[in-house]
Amino acid sequence: MKAEEIQHITSFREHFGTWLALIILTVMTVTISVFGADLLSLTVVTALAIATTKAIVVGYYFMHLKYESRIYLLMVGVVMLLFIVFLVLTIFDYVFR
Repeated sequence: MKAEEIQHITSFREHFGTWLALIILTVMTVTISVFGADLLSLTVVTALAIATTKAIVVGYYFMHLKYESRIYLLMVGVVMLLFIVFLVLTIFDYVFR
């Protein structure tokens, strides 16, 4: 192990909280897909918002972004913002054809 590498020890409470958050978000996704017929087009938007939240939780906890410097968080944020912009532009192109 290199001298500059740092070990991060996380508590059981943090593991359990992350697991619980992912379980709750998964249940929300399944609920939206089963009972979301009344929402029509909002079903897709809601499912994408939940999936984005799950991706943030996974990146923050399992990819150890919370221990990285702010520049990495900024880069991930810029990539996510660009993804959202391109997704919205694609949806507008599809809807207004």
